[in-house]
Amino acid sequence: MGQSLDHGRAVLATLAGLQIFLLLFRLPSCRDRRELAAFLLLLLCCALGGLLPNRGPAAVLPALGALWSAGVYAGLLSPPLRLWRPSVEAGALALLLALGAALGFRGTLPFTLFNLFAFELAAGDPIARLLSSWRRSGSPAQLAWVAALAVEFLALGAAGLARGGLLPEADFALWGGLALLAVSGYRLAQEGYLLELGWQGLARRLEQRERLLQEARVRLAESEGSVRLQDRLAGAGLLAAGAAHELRGVLAMIQVAAEYGLGRGEPGAAKRALQRILEHAEQGGKSAAELLGRVGGDEAAGPRRLELPAAVSGLLRQARAACRREGIRLSWAEQPVVAVVAGQAELEQILLGLIRNAAESVRRSRLAGRRSIGIVLRPGRRPGEPAVVEVRDNGPGIDPQLGARIFEPAVSSTGSTGLGLFIARRLAENCGGSLEYVPRGPEEGGCFRLLLPSAP
Repeated sequence: MGQSLDHGRAVLATLAGLQIFLLLFRLPSCRDRRELAAFLLLLLCCALGGLLPNRGPAAVLPALGALWSAGVYAGLLSPPLRLWRPSVEAGALALLLALGAALGFRGTLPFTLFNLFAFELAAGDPIARLLSSWRRSGSPAQLAWVAALAVEFLALGAAGLARGGLLPEADFALWGGLALLAVSGYRLAQEGYLLELGWQGLARRLEQRERLLQEARVRLAESEGSVRLQDRLAGAGLLAAGAAHELRGVLAMIQVAAEYGLGRGEPGAAKRALQRILEHAEQGGKSAAELLGRVGGDEAAGPRRLELPAAVSGLLRQARAACRREGIRLSWAEQPVVAVVAGQAELEQILLGLIRNAAESVRRSRLAGRRSIGIVLRPGRRPGEPAVVEVRDNGPGIDPQLGARIFEPAVSSTGSTGLGLFIARRLAENCGGSLEYVPRGPEEGGCFRLLLPSAP
């Protein structure tokens, strides 16, 4: 038995020495030296309680020192710190012991039980405050350490009972000190002191992080409100720009029809041109009222079966006349006939926009030779596959860096508003089709491919 106690004291001394050396080494760089000093004193007193013999007046001093240092340490972890509280607790116990010894009550059963009750009552105060600190931090290692400290106070109380003859000599303080130093060593290896921050720093960092998260949530809510407002303003601006762009497209159709009627010498050409101008003016009135529904995905005018190129032959002839005035050749084949399901006005607006983009592209072309725009029609290869309408030009094409972004608002390779292709794609999607850009060779020009549902 004596040999096992010697081994236990050796282990206790080793653990205490290593931890105290490590804490002393970290003391100059710790941000809160009072906290570290209180913890050092607590470990030292608990180690002495297990190392000193359990007899004589000197055996009481480590218990009083552990009680006082635990109170100071708890006050540092759960502010505000009141040094008078642990000082009064430890001083009152020391006074009771001295008074009992002076009056000859030392060693009696009532005096021993009263001292035990007073010691455990005083030890409950730092334990309760350390538990309050643990609830704020939520650290499992800190909870284990507080539980080990409670066991150490019980062991010191049991040692007092052994001194009074109420319990057999069992070196309770030794085993309690071993448990406490084992848990504190684990905590010391896992937490703040090795990071030169201290355990109180850990709790403060957690509280500061919670405050930062709350402030971030407030800023996020404010930012969301600002973004919603900006989205509404951007949507209103986009709709206004889309209305202006569509009105410009209608005016371009009217201009093309007027130039066609003025450029032809035959009497019937003027009548046909005026009829087209009237149709486009009516279409402009409808488009202004239906723009929001179309961009949002609602189709005001239902699609119907159209045969290409006959359904858009009037628009193509007028566009060819306008292109011819600028030296641009617009061509298409009358065969094959491609039947699609689409809205007449939407299809004409898409084609006119693509032809205008192609004309703008060939104007910027530096290639020698004739400037040309070609429209290619292809039916679906198998039943159910979409029909294809391609608008090709021999201009420089689209900048490869733009890629698919060419269909986004405010993105343009010509310096325009960038709404033309955006609206054209939305109109194609409203018709049940799609619009895409097909890259070609560096000297082959650009190509936009319109896919439309095939009609039976």
